[in-house]
Amino acid sequence: MNSEYHRHPALTARANMEAHTVRVTRRSLRTLSSLLFGVLLLSVVMVLVIAHRQNRDAIRQDVNLMRQAWQQQQQEMIVDARDYANWGEGWKNLHLTVNKVWAWDEENFGAGLYKEYHYDGVFVVDGAGKTRYAVVRGKLSDVSLESWLGAQSALLLNSARTLRDGVARNVIIDNNPAIMVAAPITPGKVPDLPSLPGPASVMVFINVFTPDKLQALGKSLNVIAPRIAADVADARYEPRLVEPVLQGEAMVIRWQPKDPGFGVIWLMMPLLLFTALAVTLVTRRVLRHALHNAVISDRRFALLAISQRELADSEERFRDLAEAASDWIWEIDDRGCLCYLSSRFAVVTGHEVKSWMGRPLDQLLSHPSHSLVSWLMRQGEEVQHVPLRCQFMSASGERRIGQLMAKAIRRSGLRTGFRGTVSDITHEVDAEARIQFLSRHDMLTGLANRVQLQEYLTAYLERVSEEDPLFIISFDIDQFKPINDTWGHAVGDEVLNEVSQRLKSLLAPNELAARLGGDAFILLLRENSRAGVEYRCRALQHIVHQPIFSGSHQISLTASMGIVSAPQDAAQPEALLRLADIALSQARSAGRDQWMWYSSDMANHLQSKREMVQAIEQALQSNAFTLHYQPRYQLQSGQLAGAEALIRWQVAEGQWITPDRFIPLAEEKGLITAISDWVLMRACLDASHWGEHRYVSVNISPVEFRNSDLVKRVAHALDISGLPATRLELEITENVTFENPDRALEIMQGLRALGVRLTVDDFGTGYAALGYLKAFPFNGLKIDRSWMKEFPESQQAQSVVAGIVGLARAFALTITAEGIETEAQLNALKALSCEEGQGYFLGRPMPLAAFNARLQEEVAS
Repeated sequence: MNSEYHRHPALTARANMEAHTVRVTRRSLRTLSSLLFGVLLLSVVMVLVIAHRQNRDAIRQDVNLMRQAWQQQQQEMIVDARDYANWGEGWKNLHLTVNKVWAWDEENFGAGLYKEYHYDGVFVVDGAGKTRYAVVRGKLSDVSLESWLGAQSALLLNSARTLRDGVARNVIIDNNPAIMVAAPITPGKVPDLPSLPGPASVMVFINVFTPDKLQALGKSLNVIAPRIAADVADARYEPRLVEPVLQGEAMVIRWQPKDPGFGVIWLMMPLLLFTALAVTLVTRRVLRHALHNAVISDRRFALLAISQRELADSEERFRDLAEAASDWIWEIDDRGCLCYLSSRFAVVTGHEVKSWMGRPLDQLLSHPSHSLVSWLMRQGEEVQHVPLRCQFMSASGERRIGQLMAKAIRRSGLRTGFRGTVSDITHEVDAEARIQFLSRHDMLTGLANRVQLQEYLTAYLERVSEEDPLFIISFDIDQFKPINDTWGHAVGDEVLNEVSQRLKSLLAPNELAARLGGDAFILLLRENSRAGVEYRCRALQHIVHQPIFSGSHQISLTASMGIVSAPQDAAQPEALLRLADIALSQARSAGRDQWMWYSSDMANHLQSKREMVQAIEQALQSNAFTLHYQPRYQLQSGQLAGAEALIRWQVAEGQWITPDRFIPLAEEKGLITAISDWVLMRACLDASHWGEHRYVSVNISPVEFRNSDLVKRVAHALDISGLPATRLELEITENVTFENPDRALEIMQGLRALGVRLTVDDFGTGYAALGYLKAFPFNGLKIDRSWMKEFPESQQAQSVVAGIVGLARAFALTITAEGIETEAQLNALKALSCEEGQGYFLGRPMPLAAFNARLQEEVAS
């Protein structure tokens, strides 16, 4: 055996080498095992430390989440309270008076605050501390705020009134944490609202965090089982949120900690124990262990690669956001020079980014009052979070308006520069300026509107005096509506613009022209005498009389004006404008194209007209009108052909109001349609009993032709009364054809389609051309009574009457003479072959009973 051994010395050397290797390996393994056990022990300690830190960080994160959520809830409640408290309608309906219909029934301040916003208590407390309105858990209640909060309520109300803004406080209600917000009620941005003496009423919102609400809050924040601390001992334990309350000890909210570190321990400790056991049992398997460590290293490298890839993705997302946002991002160093600009900068300004790098920020952005870099450097620890407006020039040379936000950059506790954003708000600023302009100017003409007029009057009337009076002219274009109806609103707008420019050209710098709407203008003039004002009025008339050309149209205008003087006639804006309108109305009534100074008699006359209008309305309601009928005869045969219906109004025994007093006023005030409907219905009902050959004649006002419903109204009266249309005659003055001949022709054709007879009334007194007799579908005409006064004695009157009779015969029209008062007139008309006639000689207007009696006599004879 030894010889065999000596024969193979290489084997011995190899064995020694292997033994040495084994020893070295063993020593290495022992050393490695010691190192591994040391590493394992260190790992155990590190796991415990990490677990502890994770538990601590989780608690801090939960505390921060709870605090932020609590503060956010306070801010949301403050915003809600401000919105309601600074509402003009709230001022009127909850401070000036408590309107529960508006607040509760109309749900402006009612159950919706509980259902939608989950406010358990909503209170309105007046200046005396009395609860005037309360909604508790969505129901209207008489509970007072003090019954909920006790003495704390007075502290809250005083804080809200002192700060004049919404304030939020924490309270404990029924052992539940709650947030209470109070805000004083103000008129908001609504001007000229009345006020009450004493402190402002305060609006109080209360949100009680019941256990259910706390659980819902914890669920939304991933906080486990939040609750109010059970006692003082419980309140000392973490995790907890400590919030001050209005009075007393602080409020403490506890919850169950997540303890994520315990999960790490339960995950890592078995692995470490298993590793220690594996090292003890398989020390000789170093290679496998090394391989295992290599695998672990590979996995860690993979995780590192994933982390780096996520970091790269995050940076890419930031770049995409910076490029997609409407704002551009900037950054400056501690010298105020630009060191970063986002790519959005080039899109917004048109400048290249590289051309601005290293240049001072003040060269790019400017402020009217100070240097932006100096302003940033003067800030304290943090830059104000209030947007700052600045200006910059685009690459095209256009001045733009920007809104700057900034934040300090700190490294190692030192401020190294600033970064922020700039928003281009040029369009928003322009729109704001436009809105401001439109709020005080007329959109069509650019003149002052009613708001600016009121401001001017209010300001000037505070210092007006007899020595420095102010003259107010109410200016109205005569007959402006036909311009719109004839040529369209575009031409009407062009006329208004031209008139507005002409008015402005006559004003001094300290005077004002305003348009109130339509063709109504107000001029405020500064003159020393009435003569000066009248000179200005003549100038106004002159410029208005100048023709206005619109396309192929030449439009000639006139204007009426009413003038009042402050302080002689009045010293309040509303009164002055009302009196100017009264004077303007008198100028229009007097024939238009003139001016009138206001006098007290005008107001009395206007009052009389108002009283007459009220009396007409009451007469319509009480059926106080009656109809009298004036017989109309066929002159050749002497037979009764029909009668003309004439309205009568008896206001007392033996006291009558004639139609010429109330009919024009009814036309002016829009009551003529109701009167005409009554006359039509009454006349048709009465005439339906006169026999099948006799007709009734009813007068139609020209005003009724301005509406297209006349045909329907006549058809309705015929349908209800059962009177055949051929037995109804409508008397229409020739002036109807002037205002809108096309519409008048359309309405007349509709009436003729019904079968109604149309007669020209008062023929010979208007100014229409004879051609309208051919153009319009008339059946007959009536000779006006003015031509009968001297007929037949006057040769001129006889010629005119004969000419009218001949004209009617030429157009195949039935001719009727009215105002026949003598037998000579009757005989002369028979000789001229006049067909029908009426007048006092033949029969005066009479009540229905008397007319029916004459009918009976006619039938009997």
